[in-house]
Amino acid sequence: MPSVLPASASVAAEEAPPGSGAAEDLFLTLAAAFTAPPARMSASDWSLPLAADLEELGAALGLDTAAAARTLRALAAERGTDEPWLIDYSRLFLVPPVPITLNTGMYLEGSIGGSSAQMLQQCYGTAGFAMQESFRDLPDHVAVQLEFIAALLQRAEAGDDVALDMAREFIDAFIVHWVEPLHAACGRAAVPDPAARVYACLVDVLRQATEPTFL
Repeated sequence: MPSVLPASASVAAEEAPPGSGAAEDLFLTLAAAFTAPPARMSASDWSLPLAADLEELGAALGLDTAAAARTLRALAAERGTDEPWLIDYSRLFLVPPVPITLNTGMYLEGSIGGSSAQMLQQCYGTAGFAMQESFRDLPDHVAVQLEFIAALLQRAEAGDDVALDMAREFIDAFIVHWVEPLHAACGRAAVPDPAARVYACLVDVLRQATEPTFL
């Protein structure tokens, strides 16, 4: 787990020991979900493994992932294997003018590539975390931030006494400030484009995972 691997967002600069937990898996799973899927992956091939992962993680972590799993399974039933999911992903997140941005600087300061992206890059560097050179996006991309949290949780599992505190501080400093605007953007986009409902449900799971009592 996760079944849908991140296509490329980021990696820890130093390899962490094995022994990740369910919370780490959740953040990795969500990071993968907000990364562009492989070009030929169908809606059902993308959504069904993700639904299964979220159900398992929800049970392990005490999170309500049922609505997200139902929405993902409904997507698979409606769309099947006829059309690559990348078409929907691109329409929502990549092709201008995008109805939803995954660069969170737009939610934090109304622009892309500003001070928040620089602050995020500094956080990554301080923690020994680096984006892969192949990843063609900015440090404020949702997937990068979620993989960063997962890397910190993996370090905490391996016995790093400060990694969990770093994860909590990062969530409080950044993620809690953009998760609600992102959820609202997904909700607005879902009015003309039902594909956005899937991402609204995923953000709802993320909202639960960023509650102060979760970590």
